[in-house]
Amino acid sequence: MDNKRVLLVRNEETFLVNAIKNGLKNNKYEVIDSTYSLTELSGKMSGVDLIILYTDQDFEDHRDAMVYFKDICVEENMVLLIIGDKDAFDLVHHYIPKEDIAFEVTRPLDMAALIEKVGIATDEEFEQQRRKCILIVDDDPTYIQMVREWLKDTYRVGMANSGTQAIAWLATNKADLILLDYDMPVLDGPKVMQMLRSESFSSSTPVMFLTGKNDRKSVTDVISLKPADYLLKSISKDKLLSTLNTFFKQKDIMNAK
Repeated sequence: MDNKRVLLVRNEETFLVNAIKNGLKNNKYEVIDSTYSLTELSGKMSGVDLIILYTDQDFEDHRDAMVYFKDICVEENMVLLIIGDKDAFDLVHHYIPKEDIAFEVTRPLDMAALIEKVGIATDEEFEQQRRKCILIVDDDPTYIQMVREWLKDTYRVGMANSGTQAIAWLATNKADLILLDYDMPVLDGPKVMQMLRSESFSSSTPVMFLTGKNDRKSVTDVISLKPADYLLKSISKDKLLSTLNTFFKQKDIMNAK
């Protein structure tokens, strides 16, 4: 397996900064370092698995870099580790959602503990846990398996074959989005959505309807329930992935504001 690539962002190459670099290199990380200059940063982002921000007393001068990091987190699903104090952490929180910050490490540094946190933040299981989770609700086992195959390399995927099963799943799991079949026996999609809205654990979870219908009445009935989107089941894999990617990017941008 290739060594993990870490970008260490700092103002000056101090004794402690060099100690961090050496500690990472001794633990088989590929370390690239950069100042907070946007020009320098943009040329060093390729293939980076983790960004470490080393903050100092001049950190407030780098607000433009914070905006840049916020965009990188949204667009590249990047994660940050911050080294600093409470003031630095508070400043970062103004720009970057907390879910994009793996760890906040205070000085004086415990180098072994820092290396351990870097290991956790660059681990594939940690990355998997940060992936968005989508629950597919559909009574057709062939269709639900097909959509799962389409999504599983990009998202964590849950499956339910009825509204009742979906409610049970959501009671113990968190979904970032629900793909809900419009036409199901016993409880159809609109009834299931009403059930989801009545439960505290799913009331705010976005729902996209999947349907084979595109007649005006069906569309109007669904739109009135205010779903996040209305997708035809004939949608292609590429179109579905593109739609979901756009949806989550827009949601992350709104959450970051």
